[in-house]
Amino acid sequence: MVTTSALPKAYSASARPGATTRPPMHAMVDWLHEPARRLHDMIRDLPGFTPMRHVSISLYDSEYDMLWAFSCMSATRPEITEIEMTDAPSLVLLADSHEPRVIDDLSEFGDSSRHHTVGARNAGSRSCMTVPISMDGCFLGFVNFGAALPGFFTAATQEMLMTFAEAFGILMERAHGLSE
Repeated sequence: MVTTSALPKAYSASARPGATTRPPMHAMVDWLHEPARRLHDMIRDLPGFTPMRHVSISLYDSEYDMLWAFSCMSATRPEITEIEMTDAPSLVLLADSHEPRVIDDLSEFGDSSRHHTVGARNAGSRSCMTVPISMDGCFLGFVNFGAALPGFFTAATQEMLMTFAEAFGILMERAHGLSE
């Protein structure tokens, strides 16, 4: 199930058997979105990167096997898209592969119900690169880059963005540390 919310201060998970409350994912997103927005701005300022329209992060919640996805473009609290991993088998395979996935032309997918944040859908991205982030063997989530041009993610562009993906990964690891 995919749901979108304005990220409540408290989240009851009582509908799940044996669950009491969800880990403080909202605190992680609150902490993470500002440095992530600044990294997104840095990418857009690079020569040749003006077609970069979107960066989003999907934090993985291992207890509930779901992602909390949000855009890094907003200076205010981001809107969150919750994605259950069972609803996104391609993301499960991507997480297991530890390799980035590039889609050169998103128009090939039409308006199918793909899992994207509101920011990604509204940014006009025509191509994307999704990078699974793991640290010390622990899957933390994904960083998704979107560009206005089909075929934007050349080998050189991918190499540059992998450096930024590592920086996002460090932020994600630190944010995950907040919940422990």
